[in-house]
Amino acid sequence: MIRAVLVDDEPPARVRMRQLLDAVGDVSVVGEAGNADEARLVIQATRPDLLFLDVEMPEVRGTALAASLPEPRPFIVFATAFETYALDAIAVDATDYLLKPVSRTKLAATLDRVRARLATLTTERDIVAATKVQSDMWPGALPKIAGFDCAAASLPARGVGGDFYDVFAIAESQWALLLGDASGKGVAAGLVASAVQARVNTAARLAHLDPQALMAAVDRDVYATTDGARYATAIYGVIDASTSRLTIVNAGHPAILIRQAQDGVASTSVALGATGPALGLIEAGTFGAHEIMLAPGTLLVAYTDGVSEARDDGDAEFGEDRLMQLIDGYRERSAAEVCAAVLDTIRQFRGSRQDQDDVTVLVVKAQ
Repeated sequence: MIRAVLVDDEPPARVRMRQLLDAVGDVSVVGEAGNADEARLVIQATRPDLLFLDVEMPEVRGTALAASLPEPRPFIVFATAFETYALDAIAVDATDYLLKPVSRTKLAATLDRVRARLATLTTERDIVAATKVQSDMWPGALPKIAGFDCAAASLPARGVGGDFYDVFAIAESQWALLLGDASGKGVAAGLVASAVQARVNTAARLAHLDPQALMAAVDRDVYATTDGARYATAIYGVIDASTSRLTIVNAGHPAILIRQAQDGVASTSVALGATGPALGLIEAGTFGAHEIMLAPGTLLVAYTDGVSEARDDGDAEFGEDRLMQLIDGYRERSAAEVCAAVLDTIRQFRGSRQDQDDVTVLVVKAQ
């Protein structure tokens, strides 16, 4: 239902417009006013979607009233007997301009235009709201883990993204690492991402499942709710800070890059590939795990495919080799600096093609 306010200094004109709108069916007149002062009060009280506004009114003209309204303001349709005011209507970004006497045909076309703009506005508002909900689920600064420097960063391609990450405590010396990427883009992918993140967090904190069992449980849950139509690649690992041992499952995700250290010096590279299918892709996936010691100086980098599959203006792919070279150049820097370097490099590499995919990176550095 479109909520409308009528502003006209001639009562018969308001009666005529109300009659026309009553016949439409999806427009409700929630207020009327005969001058600018009355109109401001009615608009403030009713917050209408649409304002039918006469141009030539005593003291304050309709165009001046429209220009003075604060944002977010309603869509404005001028209704006047004077065609010469059309340019003034354009200047204040009016949705339409109707000449009196208003015909049903012209009004119908105007309302179609208003409906289309309202639909777009509603979608934009929903995306903004969804973006805030999703961002609130992500941790701000990651928790401090004794003996480790951790950081993560994300660059959504749109307001709502399919990428997700988390780092949280599950026992006195045990910490969970999570990073993933839901299939698709936009709000649908964001819903899957949020659901997977919440399921992992709940299973880890309350059920205390080991990484393999946890991913199998989440896989069954996602498949049961999407029937394989939606899925998410993810990595989930547990660091035992008392022993520096990492147990990590890779569910169909890009390989986790490890720059291992010997005697505190980075020396060899390891890529931890998939140990099971993407979550929700098949009904009952089975999952293995990588076991690795994170000696001081070891650098772990997990990322979504928006990093490795980023393409430049010439359609060249960024790739895993470039990423490893980048990481090598920053291995002496903090985890936060590595994250920032990856995001900045991908941003520059994509050039004019920024709207490709979400980019997320999680970095853990053993100290």
